[in-house]
Amino acid sequence: MQELSWKTICGYFPKRNRNSHKGTFGTLLCMTGSNRMPGACALSTLAALRSGAGLVKVATTERNLPILASQIYEAVYLPMQTTETGEICWEKNAVVLQPALKQASAVLIGCGLGNTAATQELLRNVVNLVECPLIMDADGLNALASCIDIMQKQKPNWILTPHPGEMARLSGTTTAVVQANRSQCAAEFCKQFSGTLVLKGAGTIIQQGTTAIQNPTGNPGMSRGGSGDVLAGMIAAFAAQGLSPYDAACAGAYLHGLAGDFAAARYSEQAMLPQDLLHCLPEVFLKLEQERTAKE
Repeated sequence: MQELSWKTICGYFPKRNRNSHKGTFGTLLCMTGSNRMPGACALSTLAALRSGAGLVKVATTERNLPILASQIYEAVYLPMQTTETGEICWEKNAVVLQPALKQASAVLIGCGLGNTAATQELLRNVVNLVECPLIMDADGLNALASCIDIMQKQKPNWILTPHPGEMARLSGTTTAVVQANRSQCAAEFCKQFSGTLVLKGAGTIIQQGTTAIQNPTGNPGMSRGGSGDVLAGMIAAFAAQGLSPYDAACAGAYLHGLAGDFAAARYSEQAMLPQDLLHCLPEVFLKLEQERTAKE
């Protein structure tokens, strides 16, 4: 299988126009974080901001807001009412979410939402309303697996980012089968459903229709809870800025892995954390901009 290249990734990011404003780089709506998992919300939000989205709106639980707002100043927060167990529910928040979905350039759903019936209902309603690219990760994928029938309405601008366990649930098989037949599983899934699939793991596969490519960057130090939240935020930010779903997925996978490689060199594979990927993203994008400048 062909591998992504640095040259290809650089081509996705032209020089920013001096007359740009925040609207130029899109509005990303992140529907993330339950009361039990504010960290997933924080990681994906920071990743989106560091990846260049013009405006990042975060729909998360009211309890999460003081935690997030005290650390992430650049996001706009939409406080969400919750179920008794602390998950975002559609019915109580529809009046806020409906206009936010219409205004978004891309939507991220799933990171830390919780694998509950409320998340399933939330996902179904979002799917019915959203027109822009929709990125599904983590509990968004778990919700999708339990109501896979909505995939029949799938639009080609969806991006799914499963790890092998989530891929197994989506495909109705086992993690062992997925890992033993990664490229085949990705191809069969995309043959049945449209959209872009990002099958995470060593040698992440990005598949759209019959087109597939493998990511060469990354290392075992990224095998920690939270790394996927960073990736989801990056891909969503690139989609919000106007990259096609396939290009956004390719750019996200490659640059996420590169940030992981920088973090491993700085902190070691043993000690590095997903938040260290965020600390390395400026270095990644600086390298990209220097490469572009050198060619001008």
